[in-house]
Amino acid sequence: MGWYLRSNVRGFHMVYSQHSQASCGIACVMMTNFKMKKWELARSLSAAPAGLVAAPSIAMSFESAVKVENEVYAAYAQVSGQPYDGSAYTYVAQLAPLLNQLGIGTWRADFIGGSAMADKLTHLVGPGKPPVIALVHWSNSGGHFVVCDAIGKTGGMTVADICDPWDGALRTVTLTTGAPVYYDILSDPQQIDLGQKHFKYNAASHGEADGWIIYRV
Repeated sequence: MGWYLRSNVRGFHMVYSQHSQASCGIACVMMTNFKMKKWELARSLSAAPAGLVAAPSIAMSFESAVKVENEVYAAYAQVSGQPYDGSAYTYVAQLAPLLNQLGIGTWRADFIGGSAMADKLTHLVGPGKPPVIALVHWSNSGGHFVVCDAIGKTGGMTVADICDPWDGALRTVTLTTGAPVYYDILSDPQQIDLGQKHFKYNAASHGEADGWIIYRV
C-alpha cells in the first residue's frame, strides 16, 4: 500500500492505494492534498527531454507524498478528536472538513444526483483546476470513494480519469451529458507496480457515481 505513478495520454497521475478496507476516503484526501500542493514530478517530467524521466525528481515527489500523509493524519485528529488508525470508515460529511484543514482552499460536499455528475465533473475538472472526490455505489451494495483528476476527449467522447485507491489503478470512464457516470471494473489494468502491494478486485464489478461529490468552491 502506498503511492503509484501512473500515466496516460493526459499526463502523469499520482495514485495512493489505501492501507485498509475502510480507508478509501482518507486515501482520496491524501491524493487530493498531494495533487493540490506537490507538482515537482509533473514539472520535472514536462521539462525533461522526450522519453527521459529524472530519477531524482521522482524520489523528491515520493518523499513529498509521504509528508502529505502525515499532514492528513494530523488534520484528521483535529477534525475527529482522535488519531486515525485506518479501522473506521469515513463518510462524505467528514471529508470536506478534513480537506479544509489542509490549507488548500475551501471544500464542500454536495449531493447533486447521479444524472448531473457527468456535467459537474466536466465543469469542475480540467487543466489548472483542482481534482474532485466522488462516491461510487456498487451494484452489489457498498460504496467507494475515488478521485477524478483529469478530463479529456477520446474518439469524440468526453472522458474522465479516475484514481482508484483500492488497487492503486488509473482508469478512464466515459462522461455523457444527463446520464449516470458508470464505473466498471472488468479486468486488471496491467499497470506496473514495482513490487508494491495493494488490494485487488476479486471479480468484475459494476458501479456508478451516486451523486455525492466533494469539491473546492
